[in-house]
Amino acid sequence: MTKKQTILVLLLVLIARTGLAKAPNDKLKEQLLRYDYSRVLLQNDLLGYIGNGQRLYMHFDTIYKDPVNPYCYHVAGASKVKQNLCRFTGRIDLHSFAPNEELDPHMKRFCLKAQYRLNEEAGQHGSGFFAGRLTSYFFIYQDTVYYDTIEDGMDGYNNNQFEGRWTSYRTKTSKKANFGVGRIPDSNDLDVGTAEFYVTPNKQHLGWESYMKAFETETPEWQKAQAEEDREWWKGDKAVFISWQAKTENGAFKLAIYKNGRYLQTLDFGKNTPDYWVDQRDYNFDGHRDFAVWFDYSESKRVFLWSEKQGKYVHEPFFDNLEHPTLFEEARCIVSNRYVNEERIEYEMYQYDGHYRHVSSLVQRGYTSDNLLLVLYDAAGNPLREVKKPTFEQLTPLWQKFAVLYHLGY
Repeated sequence: MTKKQTILVLLLVLIARTGLAKAPNDKLKEQLLRYDYSRVLLQNDLLGYIGNGQRLYMHFDTIYKDPVNPYCYHVAGASKVKQNLCRFTGRIDLHSFAPNEELDPHMKRFCLKAQYRLNEEAGQHGSGFFAGRLTSYFFIYQDTVYYDTIEDGMDGYNNNQFEGRWTSYRTKTSKKANFGVGRIPDSNDLDVGTAEFYVTPNKQHLGWESYMKAFETETPEWQKAQAEEDREWWKGDKAVFISWQAKTENGAFKLAIYKNGRYLQTLDFGKNTPDYWVDQRDYNFDGHRDFAVWFDYSESKRVFLWSEKQGKYVHEPFFDNLEHPTLFEEARCIVSNRYVNEERIEYEMYQYDGHYRHVSSLVQRGYTSDNLLLVLYDAAGNPLREVKKPTFEQLTPLWQKFAVLYHLGY
């Protein structure tokens, strides 16, 4: 073998070994594929469009990880364009991960890339399939994956961006069909908003009427618009549609509640101002939507819990004087916060187990991570233990989790 041939053989061996060695991204992928991303992907606060800007509704009923293939996630849900609702099944296939900017030392942030195909049932009118690519942001805290909302509230925030096309089974016609949380990918000729998604005036007639009118809280139409935006359209004929009508009687502000167009009950708020907004989330974690009303001048809500037994909403006085309540759904908790001054903010945590039980208090210096006091309570609500100036590590697991998920100064 000549010297030239020997060098060539050595080069080929080196190239082969280099090719077999794992690249940094391959190691990252191997580490991250062991997690389950179902909860990250199953986010339903979605905005979407198809074709020239026609509103596209998308909803995921279930997403679960394949028991054998760690790249594959099985999907079921529904889509709607105008009044045409289609059920779909399909899959999301992960293909790469990358680190994201770290803003908190207690968590690691990442971005995942994936491909998806969602097949609408062929027998349905106007059916086809969605296919494209997905970008999603998540973080890992204490070896658990969480959907990344760290920048939620900032101008331009977005996540779970689905960008692709819809193709008709019958005609083979293909249209751009994009959807996502916060913003819609490639929607520059539709979205003219800065802080949030806002439809350009010449395309608002393409199914965006209720979305846009829900911004106009000073107009009579906004009540209907907000109710329409809260509609559980993906349930089809089984959907429960709650609407309301404001009125004033003898100086008292009231809301007449309607269930699927039929009168249900009237909620009396006394002499409260009619400047309000409605929140239909589950405040006692029983699987039923409740009816919460927040008045502009007030820092607290009036909450009415749905009672299956009574078949109506029942006032829950616990919330009447609770300032800025946050639903800590992951722990079935309500967390309030009271601004005392620039040097003191008081957080109270209540856990729901048939009633709202005061479990802990946390006092911080302003909106910082400087903890001043942690108080734990027993089952009767009596102080059990105090920790002055606790570090993050000295917080209870629930407070640590809340601090990370809701960015409590950290």
